[in-house]
This record gives sequence, C-alpha cells and structure tokens, in this order.
Amino acid sequence: MAVVQNSYSETIRPAVAGMVANLTSSDADTRIVETAAGIGFGLVVGQGAGARGAVLGAAAAAGFVGISIRDVVLDPTDGDTYPRGAGIAVLTEGDIWVVTGGAVAAGDTVVFEAATGILSSLPADATHFAVAGARWMTAAGNGGLAVVRLGGALPSA
Repeated sequence: MAVVQNSYSETIRPAVAGMVANLTSSDADTRIVETAAGIGFGLVVGQGAGARGAVLGAAAAAGFVGISIRDVVLDPTDGDTYPRGAGIAVLTEGDIWVVTGGAVAAGDTVVFEAATGILSSLPADATHFAVAGARWMTAAGNGGLAVVRLGGALPSA
C-alpha cells in the first residue's frame, strides 16, 4: 500500500482562505459559478447574469453578494477553485478567513478589489469598494490571513 503521509508537523495551520471562522450568526447561500476561470476560496462573489449566478468580484458595492467558502470535497486538481458551472457556497453573514490584499487592523473597514475579489482596507475608489456592514475582526499584514465579519444587511437573491 502506498504511503499517504509520512511526516507530521508539530502544529497545524490555524486557518486557510475561505474557512468559516465560527458559526456565530452565520448564514450562507448557494449560487452557480459563471466566471470562466472559476472562483477561488475566500474571495468576493458578485451577482452574476442569472438570478442565482455568481462571478468573481463585482463592478460596484451593490453587486456584492458574499465571500466564497472553502469546499474540501472539490477535486484537488481544480486548485482550490470552484469551476464554471459548479455550485458555490457563499457566506452572506458571519466570520470567514481570507488572504488580505494589504495590511489590515481589527475594526477597519472592509474593501474589495472589483476585478480580483481580494479583500483589504485600502481606501475606496473606482476599483475598490467598501462592503456595507463588514469589518475586520483580526489584524494581518499584506498576504496574511485575517477574519472578516459580514453583517446581516447584505443583499441576497
């Protein structure tokens, strides 16, 4: 029989992108991926063309529908990405781990980059939009893991 794992770390990672941080006041939705390249874990999901459609990022704050939740049963060859046409789990309320697109501090405003869906606390502008009712719960440097809390006032179809 082939060896599946033969080395073990003394500690495990505290989290990975798209992992729900806890279930306090959490709510999620299921949508269908419309983005040709798929949607990765822990990224902003926007309203697609279909009523239940999902695209990576959003062209404006009003198009924000949530953050993609990690799915451990997806085919590992998909590279931690929901493929086009797949059902995608989207957190609409609650706490979720994401990789930051800049340094963030607890309590900061949550902002997403329209094209990539990456979250940060950069100033809002023509390509970065604030997420209403959201805030950073933990701090991290650029490219670090931090917890975003989504409030209950997010749009859903």
